[in-house]
Amino acid sequence: MEQEMMKAAVLTGPRQITMKDVPVPAMGPGLLKIKVNACGVCGSDIHMWKAGKGWAPGTEGSFIMGHEFCGTVTDPGDSHFKKGDRVVFWANLYCGQCDMCRAGQEQLCREVNGTKYIGFVCSGAYAEQFVGKASNAYLLPDAVSDVAAGLIDPLMVAYHAVKHSSLRLHGKVLVVGSGIIGQLIGTLTKRAGASYVAMSKVNDRKIAKAKEIGDFDEYFDGNAPDRAAVMRAASDGGFDVVFEAVGSGETLETALDAVRPGGEIVMIGNSMEPQVPFSMNRAVLQEIRLTGSVSCTRVEFEETIDLIARGMINPERYVTDVMPLSELQHAFERLTSKTDPVVKIVVKP
Repeated sequence: MEQEMMKAAVLTGPRQITMKDVPVPAMGPGLLKIKVNACGVCGSDIHMWKAGKGWAPGTEGSFIMGHEFCGTVTDPGDSHFKKGDRVVFWANLYCGQCDMCRAGQEQLCREVNGTKYIGFVCSGAYAEQFVGKASNAYLLPDAVSDVAAGLIDPLMVAYHAVKHSSLRLHGKVLVVGSGIIGQLIGTLTKRAGASYVAMSKVNDRKIAKAKEIGDFDEYFDGNAPDRAAVMRAASDGGFDVVFEAVGSGETLETALDAVRPGGEIVMIGNSMEPQVPFSMNRAVLQEIRLTGSVSCTRVEFEETIDLIARGMINPERYVTDVMPLSELQHAFERLTSKTDPVVKIVVKP
């Protein structure tokens, strides 16, 4: 039998995406095949695009990224899904057997260790079709569009960070960073009852969407020499919770400048460096709590879908462009431009 082929956007080298005809992955026990409807372009993909490879050996020169995706079931295999169902995939390839997974903390799975995700270590969904574990697929309600489903992944990251923070009603929040996750955190904290939500940013390139949506009360220049005094004056002594959504020593210092004594810094940003400088004494002497936050639990992934389905948040509002898959190379070029105001791109095969 002749092998079925599909179009895919293949990472063929550093900063190079090439459209190719590739074989459709074979089906097997526990697997599900979908026609891909939409896939969000993530900042993590940009790091792989620049490197020209995925996160696993053997991905150099020929790798398919894409982990923020949804589609329509074309072959349900032995799963409980049926042909025609719309599903979204959670990229976390958790084992389900370790102590963390058994405790419902799948984001901390011992086997995943923060790296084992669809589109990072195995082929993703920048393609016409995708075949993956049915246990990672979730039924999409009709109220969640394909484009909105392309933002479930960054929304789940923001949701997990806010849910597990120390934020209380009438609390004061600062988000350090102007990217999609930072902007979603701003909206969620407002929905959770924060009385004052501000953003620290280093330029105005990405904030047009945030200003249009209107959940941030104020914007601060993170490069200003007097930023600490300005932010503490505006927040009447410092912010209760600061969400650091960039991942650098400089932005962590901004968070320390802004948080009140006894407050909390939630660290979501991933650093490309193994270590960043940190003023430990400031955290110790002011009893500042440092909380790491990564991905979400399996239950929280379902809750994130429900947030959209019930109209609590509309992630489509943050999408600046919907582009065909054939323009993925251009999408990465735009996202890495120093002048393009793009916040979030979703591609469709």
